[in-house]
Amino acid sequence: MTPDKEEILNVLKQVESIAALAGLRGDIEMDHLRFRMAFDVGHGRSHVVYVRVIGKTPDSKTVVSLFAAARTLTKGMFSGLGREQALELLRLNETTLFARFGLWDGPKEMMIVASLDTLIDTLDADEMRTYALYVSHAADAYEAKHGGDAF
Repeated sequence: MTPDKEEILNVLKQVESIAALAGLRGDIEMDHLRFRMAFDVGHGRSHVVYVRVIGKTPDSKTVVSLFAAARTLTKGMFSGLGREQALELLRLNETTLFARFGLWDGPKEMMIVASLDTLIDTLDADEMRTYALYVSHAADAYEAKHGGDAF
């Protein structure tokens, strides 16, 4: 079951309140229906973490995803995601705490993202801070390893 726009906005307001309790600053992006936070990840680098509503569990609990872009790859011959990069992401999924890597597939490019899903009803300030920091650091470390600094 997918929540309607009004419910999504109410959840994002909850996210905003939890973030404030965690000492995190951010804002709701109405055009994308998500909450945005920026983090200083050290070494002169920063990274943006978003929170969006992704659905409901079978027992109607709302699930949110904290996510951060890590790399964009162009599709086409001699580009995209190679075997070694795919294996690297699988290995990172096994060793990275509080984040997993995945691919978002678009018409002309794919994006590698670090993310974590959780229930909004059980998300507290300490978890929000921890999850957001781990997701931002995971995405930034992957991006830095591959020579980027776009996110």
